[in-house]
Amino acid sequence: MIEPVDWSPTMPLFTLTYRYTGDAELVTAHRPEHRQYLRALAERGELVVAGPLGGPGPVGGLLVFDVDSAGRVLAIADNDPFQARGVIVDRMVQSWTLSIGADLFANGSNV
Repeated sequence: MIEPVDWSPTMPLFTLTYRYTGDAELVTAHRPEHRQYLRALAERGELVVAGPLGGPGPVGGLLVFDVDSAGRVLAIADNDPFQARGVIVDRMVQSWTLSIGADLFANGSNV
């Protein structure tokens, strides 16, 4: 079970945006191990939220991390099964401050 986090209204986080290959079969084939990897990160408290991105625009994913550095996010991305299997064709890490909506995550509520 994932424990609720005591969110600060201006908590610094990191986003990781993936752009996936256009090969839907490749994405589907490796999705279970990718999600298993992400669940382990969530259980350790590093991954806050994650989900797929659809159109308009390229298909990909958005992940939000509560870690110490962008370097840690890149290390996590390097070990993602999607990276090893060639699903990810581009990625970007950015710092992000949650300033509005932090109350949605308080006390273990689901968004």
